[in-house]
Amino acid sequence: MYQDSISYSATDNLSTIEALPVWSSAAVTKFRAPQLRTSIVSRPALLQRLQSLSDQHRVTLVCAPAGFGKSTLLAQLADAEDGVESLWLSLDEDDNYPNRLFVSLLGALDKLALKWPVAPQILASQVDSGGSGARAAVAGLVNALCSYRSGRLRLIADDLHRINDNGALRLLDELIDRLPPEVGLVIGSRVEPPALSLSRWRAHAELGELFLTDLQFNESEALALANARWAGDVSPDMVRQALTRTEGWAAGLQLMFGAAGGRLASGLEFVGVRASRHLFDYFAAEVLAELPQDLRDFLLHCSILPELDPRRCAVVSGRGDARLALEELYRRNLFLTVLDDRAPVLRLHDLFRDYLQGELELRHSGLPEELHARAAAAEPVTPRAVMHWLKARHWDEAVALILRCAEPLLAEGGYALIERWIGLLPQPMSEQYPELASLQGMCRWACYDFIGMREPLERACAGFRRQGDSPNLARTLLILARSVHNNGNLEYCARLLDEADNLELDLHLRTAIHALRAWQALADGRPQNVASVLHAIVDAVEADPATLYPSISDLFNGFFYGIPETLAPLGRLRELCSAWSEQQAVHWQVEAMVHSAWPAFWHGEKTAVLAALAEQSRFQQRMAALPALWLDFHQLSGWILAAGGEFDQAVAMERRNLQIVDSVEFGSLAPSWRRVAVINLACVYWVAQDAEGLAQLGPELVLVRQPAEWPMVDTGRALVLGQIALLEGRLEEAEAELVRAQAFYQRWRLPAFMSTPAVSLALLRLAQDDPAAAWAMFEPVLAEALHEDCIGPLLLEPRQPLSRLLALIPSAERDRYQPILARLDGWQSVAAPAEKNVGNAESSLTEREIDVLQRIAAGDSNKQIARIFGLSPHTVKRHVANILGKLEVVTRGQAAAWWRDHGDSRN
Repeated sequence: MYQDSISYSATDNLSTIEALPVWSSAAVTKFRAPQLRTSIVSRPALLQRLQSLSDQHRVTLVCAPAGFGKSTLLAQLADAEDGVESLWLSLDEDDNYPNRLFVSLLGALDKLALKWPVAPQILASQVDSGGSGARAAVAGLVNALCSYRSGRLRLIADDLHRINDNGALRLLDELIDRLPPEVGLVIGSRVEPPALSLSRWRAHAELGELFLTDLQFNESEALALANARWAGDVSPDMVRQALTRTEGWAAGLQLMFGAAGGRLASGLEFVGVRASRHLFDYFAAEVLAELPQDLRDFLLHCSILPELDPRRCAVVSGRGDARLALEELYRRNLFLTVLDDRAPVLRLHDLFRDYLQGELELRHSGLPEELHARAAAAEPVTPRAVMHWLKARHWDEAVALILRCAEPLLAEGGYALIERWIGLLPQPMSEQYPELASLQGMCRWACYDFIGMREPLERACAGFRRQGDSPNLARTLLILARSVHNNGNLEYCARLLDEADNLELDLHLRTAIHALRAWQALADGRPQNVASVLHAIVDAVEADPATLYPSISDLFNGFFYGIPETLAPLGRLRELCSAWSEQQAVHWQVEAMVHSAWPAFWHGEKTAVLAALAEQSRFQQRMAALPALWLDFHQLSGWILAAGGEFDQAVAMERRNLQIVDSVEFGSLAPSWRRVAVINLACVYWVAQDAEGLAQLGPELVLVRQPAEWPMVDTGRALVLGQIALLEGRLEEAEAELVRAQAFYQRWRLPAFMSTPAVSLALLRLAQDDPAAAWAMFEPVLAEALHEDCIGPLLLEPRQPLSRLLALIPSAERDRYQPILARLDGWQSVAAPAEKNVGNAESSLTEREIDVLQRIAAGDSNKQIARIFGLSPHTVKRHVANILGKLEVVTRGQAAAWWRDHGDSRN
C-alpha cells in the first residue's frame, strides 16, 4: 500500500544501465537536419521571414499538407548562418508516447553542455502519461535549459503530425509554456496540433505561423525548379500550366517536371490541395515506370526501410552495389533527402514512400514480410528492428529482441512502447513466453496499476512453474508479492513469499525478499520482527554492497523510524549507502538514504536536524521529478515545522502532499495514500491543538478502512477521532476511541506518520483528574524514547500538554531521563526549515528571474516589469511562476518577503 513504486525492478542493479545515454535506443539520424541539395530552389524572402518569426516568438508553426516544402524550409533554417544555434529533431511514429517524445527531446539536446541537476534518465523514467510526472520531468529539462549561456537557441521539430497522443502533446505544451526566453521552438506539421495551446499563444503574441499559402511556389520559383530539372529547356507557358494544375504544390511541380524525360506530364487536372494524394500517385507512377527494371525493384524493395543506407539496402535488396544504386537514385533527383552524404544515408519523402510500399504489396504480395525479416537482421537500432520482426511476423525473433532490450527501456520509462510491441504479438505468445507476461506486469507496475499487474504476473508465474525456471519464478513471485502487498492482500503476499523462500535464491533476491518481509511485518502487525529483517539486510549488504539497490529501494523514507530496535540497522544501512556512493554512481534511492534527515529528526538534536534537512533539501531540488521524494520531504519538513511551532507552514507542507497524491497517477493506491496524508496532516493539527482543523478532517477519517489499506489505518482513524473528541471536551467519546487506538497500536503502529495514542490517553487521564493513571500511561513512552535514544515521537505531541506530562516524572527519575529532556528543551524555538536552504533556492534562480524577483519586491506589477526589461507580459508571468515554484512559495508577497529577508544580502 505505501511502498515506493518508482523503480522498475526489484531485482536489477542499474549501475550499468544508467551509464548508457537515455536516447541510446534512437537512431542518430533523428537528430540530423536533412542536407540541402546544391540544386535546391532558393527562397530567401521566405527563409528570412521564418528566421524573423522564430527569433521573435516562443514557438513558430510551419503548417501545410505533405509536399509543400516544410522540411526543406526547416532544413534551410537549421543551416542558416544567422548567429543562432539550431538543434534538429525528426519525429516519427515511435515518438507518439509522452516518454518516447521526452527521450527524443533529450537526444536533440545532447549536443549542448547543459547542467543537469538530475540525470536525464531519472527524468525520463518519471514520464509515462502526460500527468504530474511528465510535468516534473519537463521542469527538470527546463532547469537544464536555463543553464544555456550561448545566446539564442532554436529547437526545430519536424513532422509533428506524427504525434497524436494527447499525453505527448500535453508534455510538449507544458515544455513550450515553460521555455526560457532565449529558447524558441520551430515546428513543422501537416496539421495544426489539436492539443497545443495555439489560441492562447496567438492571443499573447507568442506564436509565429507560416501556412500553405506562404509555402506555395510562385511563378519565378517554379521556373527555377523547372530549370534545375530541365537545364533551361522549359517555357514560361509550361511553368504557368504546371502552376495552375498544382496550385504551387512543390511535390506536384517536382514530379511533373521530372516525368517523361522532360515532357510536361498531362492527363490529370488538379482540383485543390485535397486532391494532392491522388495527383502524387499519378505522377509517381510515371516516374517509377521510367526507371530501369533493376533500379525500380531496388527502390520498391528498399521502401520498407525508414532510411536508406548502403548496408541496410544491400541486405534487403540482395544487391552488392547498393551504394551505386543509391547514388544513381540521388543523381536522378528522385523524391528523397540526404541525411548523410558520406555513407550516403537517404530518406524517401513520406508521400513517395507510401506510394512505393503500396506498389510493392500490389505487385509482390507476401514479399514485404520477407523484406522486413531481412531488414530486421541488419537493423542496429533496436526499436526499428523489433518493428521489422513484427511486420515480418517472425514472432520468436521479435520476442527475443523485446526481452533483450526491455530492461534499459523500462529504466528510462519506455513502458508504453513495450506494451505496444507486446500488443502486436499473437495472444498465445504470452503463454509460450512467460517472460512476456512478466514484462506486461512490470509495465503495469510502473504505471501504479497494482490491480492490473496481478493477472499477467500470475500468468508468468504459472509459465515459469511449468518450465521449472526457478530464478525467473522467484523474481516474478517477488514482484507479484509486492503488488498484492501494496493492495492490502497481506495473506496472499505471505503465501507468495513462502513459495519464494523454498526456491534457490541468490543473495540479491534473498535480500530483496528480506526488504519485503520487513514491510510485511510492519503491515500485518508484527513490529517486533521488523528489526531482525533489517539486520539481515545489513548483513547481506556488508557481504556484497552491490545488493544495496534494490534491497533498500523501499527503505529510504520514514516508515520504519520509531519501530522498536530499528534505528541501529537503519543507521548502519545509511553508512553503507554513503560509503558505496563515494565509490561509484548509485541509484537515486541509495542517494535518498544517504541524504535523509529522518535519523537526525528521530534522534532530536535541533541543530543537527536543521543541517540534515538543508542537505536533504539540496538533494531534493536535484531530484525534483520524483514524487516519492517530495512526499517524504514535505512530511518531514512539516514535522520539523510543527515541532518548532511554525504551524501554518507545517500545514502547508502536509497539504502539498495531499495535492501530490491527488494529482499523481497512483492508480489503485491513490485512496490509500490520501488517507495516510490526511493522518499526517491531522498530526500537525494535533501538535498545534487546532480543534477546528482536526474537525475538518473528520469526514475523511470516519470512512471504514478499504481492502487496499493496511490495518494500521484503523490505528490512525481511532487516534485522530479520539483527539478531536478530547479537544472538544467529549471525554467519554475520546476515551472509547483512544483506548481502541492504543489497542491497535500494540500491533499496528506507524510512529513516523502519527502521534502516539498512549500520550493522548495520558492527557485524557489528566483531564479526568487522574495524574497517577496519566503517569502510568506516559511512563512506557518515555522509557522507550530513552531506550531508543530518540525523541521523535515526543516531537509529534503538543508542547504545553506534553510539559504537563513531563512534570509528572518523579524527582528520583529526572536524572535518568535528562538526555531526553535536554533535547526536548532545544525545540522551544525553531525557524522554519523550508526557509533555511537560502543558498540553494537562490542558486536555482536564473539571472533574469533574480532581476524579476527584485522588481516584485519593489512592488512592480507584471506590466511594469515587462516594460522595464523589454519582455512580453506573458514572459514575465512565466518568470513569476518559475520563481514561486523554485522558492516553494504561493504568492508574490511571499516571494517579495523572501527577497527582503535573503536576497538583499547579495548587494
